[in-house]
Amino acid sequence: MAPGDTVGIQCTVQPGPFTGERFISFDTVDGPVSGFVKDENLTERGTQWYVRAVIQSIQNDVLSVRVKGSFFTTNGLADVPRRFALAA
Repeated sequence: MAPGDTVGIQCTVQPGPFTGERFISFDTVDGPVSGFVKDENLTERGTQWYVRAVIQSIQNDVLSVRVKGSFFTTNGLADVPRRFALAA
């Protein structure tokens, strides 16, 4: 994993208010983040969902990522533990 790479971040997924959009939540080092993303930014592997994110920087075991969507507590930038990321 390196800056610029696309990864999947573990998330929970619920129906969204519009067709083609879902309500998601994922854990960050600062607490959970929730908001809305388009279906094309989600992938399901087995029973686990992942939201697409682009790595901005890496420090130790924390990835700073940008997630496309509309979130309640962030503009899409989040610091997530590396263990929650899946290489795309």
